Amino acid sequence: MGILITIVVFFVLMFCLAGWLGFALFIAGDRSQKRAEANAPAILDKAFVGDDVVFKINQESPRYETVVLGAKARGYRLANETNNTASGDVKTLIFEKIWPST
Repeated sequence: MGILITIVVFFVLMFCLAGWLGFALFIAGDRSQKRAEANAPAILDKAFVGDDVVFKINQESPRYETVVLGAKARGYRLANETNNTASGDVKTLIFEKIWPST
């Protein structure tokens, strides 16, 4: 009987530990994205150089909307978009430079 209680307590503690770990990872990802949003102009200035630009959206990058609007402001248009995960959390965006017509 004592071993059964020990096993149950062990599994309860493991689930609690897993929950706290998941919560900590969620908070860390949220902080990373907030930091990236705050530094978005500098990140986008550094990324958008040249004719074609490939940009990955993930937890450590600015949000999708921020990147697309920032690209438009820098003279680029979204040419292609690929979801790298089933949930769509990671995306690869390909932008083309818009050259003025003469």
